[in-house]
Amino acid sequence: MLQTILGIVNFSVLLFFGTHVSASFLEIERTRKNVMITLAFGVAVLGLQGISYVFFGMEHAEMIYPLITHLPLFLLFTLYFKENALSSLFAILSAYLCCQISKWFGVLALSISNETWIMFAVRITATIPIWYTIVHYAAKSVHIILSKSRKTILIFGILPATYYLFDYIATVYTNLLYSGSQEVLEFLPFLLCVAYLFFSVIYIKEYEEKCKAEQQKKLVEIQTAQSLKEISEIRRSQHEISLIRHDMRHFLNNISALIENKDYARAQDYIQKVIEVTDKTAVHKFCANKMINMILSSYKSRMTDRNIRFDASVIIPAALPCSELEFTSILSNGLENAINAVSVLEEDKRTIRLKLCMKNNKLLLSIDNPYAYAPEFKDGLPVTAAKGHGLGTQSIQYMTAKLNGNCQFAAEDGIFTLRVVC
Repeated sequence: MLQTILGIVNFSVLLFFGTHVSASFLEIERTRKNVMITLAFGVAVLGLQGISYVFFGMEHAEMIYPLITHLPLFLLFTLYFKENALSSLFAILSAYLCCQISKWFGVLALSISNETWIMFAVRITATIPIWYTIVHYAAKSVHIILSKSRKTILIFGILPATYYLFDYIATVYTNLLYSGSQEVLEFLPFLLCVAYLFFSVIYIKEYEEKCKAEQQKKLVEIQTAQSLKEISEIRRSQHEISLIRHDMRHFLNNISALIENKDYARAQDYIQKVIEVTDKTAVHKFCANKMINMILSSYKSRMTDRNIRFDASVIIPAALPCSELEFTSILSNGLENAINAVSVLEEDKRTIRLKLCMKNNKLLLSIDNPYAYAPEFKDGLPVTAAKGHGLGTQSIQYMTAKLNGNCQFAAEDGIFTLRVVC
């Protein structure tokens, strides 16, 4: 009798556990109305389960459990709460997977005590804290995943979907899991391994696409800002040129007068001043590659604003031998790190040296800058405990590897050096 009562309580607790956890994964608003609807749903499904147990028996009732519990819950989420169908499906599958935590504790108790009622009691007791922990500490993270793109949801749904199918095929619709067959026992680890590898491949592709999109966005922002600066520079240059053109006759007359008076030294000084004025009207061009030139011009402006001296030697063709997107990411991160490092120094020590050239159809990049504090290295990469920092060097290493190149970081005699070959 006790075993029957505890069994009914266990199934009831698991039903409400699965319903509430699924709703938490979808972040369904916890209004009084919504709570009452989910409770009413649980009671209705519990009654439907009871009827199926009476008329079909335990074994057949378990076989149709997805039809009388999971399918109605899916319809409740999608039709009434208007949740995304894919998100609703994987929220239910994830909640089902979470039920296995208390199941394991129950199986452990059964193996120790050999009493079924103890198994039910332990499982009921374990479900409550597990329920609280998932809802308060894990549901938000799962919800964020389920709010992502369709591809992301499919990636993270591989594991719960795999377990759901295996559990029903091997334990409910058949007795394969308990047959003692070595093939069956090893099938779940095999399936999880395949799912893990599939997840890894898809996730990396998703990550690369995300990195590429972020870099493209960054380049567009830089390009927009640089275009505005170039327009401003062109307008300033045109204004100064018009002034110089207007005053050129006066300049020449003054120089001519100085020469006639044989005041050659003053004439030479006057000519030099005119040359300096005209030089200021020129817009700086680092190289023939438009993208690299845009990046360097943008960072040079930032360095000028921070009183950083920028010595650049750039000799590269208009067309690069590798992907511009990946290489400009390396260049941008390298310059960004250098600016951050020298900005804390005294102004007379703020210097960044850049060398970019071609050799044997390979791009050679070198960035040198002084630093205030010697960086620590781990596995050849400089590391920092500062929040939000350290990602630049990781990105450089990642992008260099994508280009089948190599990068080196070094800190010696107060100078930090980045070397990249790709």
